[in-house]
Amino acid sequence: MTEPDNHSMFMKIRIHYRDQHSGPWATTIRDVRRIPQVGDFVAPAPVKVFRVVMTLHVLFEADYDAEVFAEVIDFAEVQTETLGEEVWQG
Repeated sequence: MTEPDNHSMFMKIRIHYRDQHSGPWATTIRDVRRIPQVGDFVAPAPVKVFRVVMTLHVLFEADYDAEVFAEVIDFAEVQTETLGEEVWQG
């Protein structure tokens, strides 16, 4: 059986981040194995964690597969509420 080519499993997304609910977006392009969905947590760097607030699947000709919008969250607070303690500190 032939192993699949790992490079063909990647999708390209344009991900937009912002540090507050209303403010400018920072945009970058990333290769991912799965398009992040609303509610997912993403950490583009070990310092901040963002929650996906909207995903737009691109069905027209483009050089990317989806646009993802994410806003910064207090991940320590989310962990404490969900897990009872802060487990991941980045």
